[in-house]
This record gives sequence, C-alpha cells and structure tokens, in this order.
Amino acid sequence: MDSKTMNVMIIIVLTLVFILVPMIMKKVVWKKLLVQLSNEQYDEFYKTLDTGACKFSYQAFNREYMRLSGYLAQRNDAKIEEQFELLKNMRISNKQKASVATRGFYYYLEKGKIKKAEGMLSYGKSYIDEKTFKNMQIQFSILMKKEAKYIDDCKEILNGMWDGKSELDNNKKFPVGTIQYLIGLQYSYLKDVAHGVLLWLTGEEVAAPRAPDRANQPGPGELSYNLLQIFIGNLLPLGHIPQRNCRAMAVKGHIQHEAERITAFRGNFHAHPYLF
Repeated sequence: MDSKTMNVMIIIVLTLVFILVPMIMKKVVWKKLLVQLSNEQYDEFYKTLDTGACKFSYQAFNREYMRLSGYLAQRNDAKIEEQFELLKNMRISNKQKASVATRGFYYYLEKGKIKKAEGMLSYGKSYIDEKTFKNMQIQFSILMKKEAKYIDDCKEILNGMWDGKSELDNNKKFPVGTIQYLIGLQYSYLKDVAHGVLLWLTGEEVAAPRAPDRANQPGPGELSYNLLQIFIGNLLPLGHIPQRNCRAMAVKGHIQHEAERITAFRGNFHAHPYLF
C-alpha cells in the first residue's frame, strides 16, 4: 500500500471517528439523562448535566433548560425562579428566548402569578410567533384578568377544531372541551349562565360538569393545568397524556426537543403532535 492510499484511509478513519464518536456520546448521555429523570434521581441528573460528556454533547442553553425541567419536575419554586432568570440573561437565539418566555408564561399562569406571567409575555413579545402570542394573550386575559374579551376568538379556534356535529375521537375531546370551558368561563364573567353550557358530545357535556358560575370558578392554576396539557400535546400525542399526572412527560418533552421546538397551542391547538 503506497503512502497516498494510506493517507486517504487515515483521513477516512479520522472523519468517521469525528462524526460517529460525538453521535454515540450524545446518545449515551441522552439515555442516561432519561433514565435518571424517569427514576426521579434528580441529584444524579444534575451531576450528569455538569459532566464533560454532556457539555461536549449539548450547548449551554440546552443543558440549563434541561436543568429547569428537573426543577419543574421537583416543583422546586426557588430554583425554578433562579433558572428562569439565568436563562433570560444568557446570550441565546430569538427562538430560544421564545421558548423561555413560553415556558415561563405557563409556569406563572399555573401559579396564578399575574405580574410574573405578564413579565414573560413582555419578554417574549418580540420573539414568539404572532399566532402563539395571541393565544397566550387570550389565556392571560381569561384566567388572570378574568376578562370576557375573547369569546369570538375562542369560538373561531373551536370551529377550526370541530364542526360541532361529527363525533370526536379521544385525541380531540380534551382540547375541544378545554376551549369550550374557556368560552363558558367568559360567559360566567358576564353572568350569562345560559351560554355557559356550550356543547355536548354523545350526550355528555365536554367543557365542564356544569357551566362555571361566579361562586365556583377555578383558580388560574386549576384551569392552566388543562391548558398546559394541551401545550404539552404539541410534543406528545394528546391521547397519551396522563390526565392528572403529566409532570414527567412534560419534562421529557422539554428535553427531547432541546428547548427549541416548543410552540404553545400550535396551529390553534389542533396541530398534532405538541408541547417541551
């Protein structure tokens, strides 16, 4: 074998090494993170994020966003607050800023913290796409400010999801019911109980057990839990979202998309799958 052929082979081998080794390493780290998260081994999870292999495989923003997901799974509010501030102060892309703003908005919406949620809206206004931002404004208005300004908008979203006549499959019942509930909630603010009972599916009310009234309205966190599940549904099939325990699924979704593909209520809620 002449030297020229040898040099070509060496180049080929080195090229394969440089391509394959990072791919394998990333896959190994990824699998380790998922196992630790699934087993709620949070200390080990955070240690893995700080290893050289993880730093080599994932950029700083992605690692810190994964860390945020761990804090969210633990419901460690103090750490979550710190992590949001850290992420907001990093030098990141506009797409990543939109991701942080969207996740922060839903977190504070669930907590019922109106000023913090409004702050995330303000932070993300220049980075979140127009349709997503409008949907977030609608939720903020209804759940936090208890306004009834978006009845027609919600009906338009609902009409885009369902014709009101055909039978819905299980994947659509939950998001349709949630939008119906948002409409009913707004009518309750207007004390228009008659319109609060909206639509029925196969003889059963979808939106809520009964029309919401002023004495029986959920707090922002209660309804935002449902909205957050739809948010998660942009990454995960809606039919596979646990109805009252989506925390682990949410965290996995955030990591899998490395914090860059999260879009709240994509396609007016019916784009599938989700969202994070």
